[in-house]
Amino acid sequence: MSELFTLQKAFTEHLRNPDVVPVPEGLDPRRVGIYSELIFGNLSALLSDFFPVIKSILSDDQWHQLVRDFFISHQAETPYFPQVSEEFVHYLSGRQHAAGTPDFLLELAHYEWVELYLYMHRDEPPPNPIPKADLATAPLTLSPVVSPLAYEYPVHRIREDYQPEAPGDEPTFLLVFRNKEESIEFYELQPFTFQLLEAIEENPGLIASDWLNNMAEQAAVNDKDTFIENGINMLQQFNAQCVFMTK
Repeated sequence: MSELFTLQKAFTEHLRNPDVVPVPEGLDPRRVGIYSELIFGNLSALLSDFFPVIKSILSDDQWHQLVRDFFISHQAETPYFPQVSEEFVHYLSGRQHAAGTPDFLLELAHYEWVELYLYMHRDEPPPNPIPKADLATAPLTLSPVVSPLAYEYPVHRIREDYQPEAPGDEPTFLLVFRNKEESIEFYELQPFTFQLLEAIEENPGLIASDWLNNMAEQAAVNDKDTFIENGINMLQQFNAQCVFMTK
């Protein structure tokens, strides 16, 4: 390795972990210290903007330790600042649970990341809903700025004054989407509604009436017509928000 490469490697290792790795020989510790604090401060501020709820529920020491460990141990694969949020979720998913941090931290981080991801997504929501008369038979797909989500914890309700110690009795199902006003909205879903929206996500071009008919047969529903009609009416609530497109 060249002398320059060796110095650069030592310098970056010190920036990541200045409490353990010494300042490379020949560099001014005061100037390096200023630069190190600036780099860490910028990363901490960036992550606090991306994950405001996590920042609000952790103590300053917990947040500092979390950001420092991310800086030390995670090898990011993107040079783009907005994608650091996704890197942080990857870091949490592969991290051993740290004492004192809540068990719901990964799910909360994923939820906050999804909100940011949909807000920054280059695609736009559909300009208009699907005509109500066509909703039952049109090949449906979800808008690219829509995401059905399932969590063990009620992540959409976690705040400083509400931090569940254990998962709920039932999973939390959410539909998160960007509306035409460029705002992020969410609906809390019933399990059956989530199942249908997830089916549309995983099977683009799904025909809602066919899917509902199959579900009615599996459940041995007495009045299939009413069951299907209720299902289509439920979809219409989301269709009014331009959640669906036709394939």
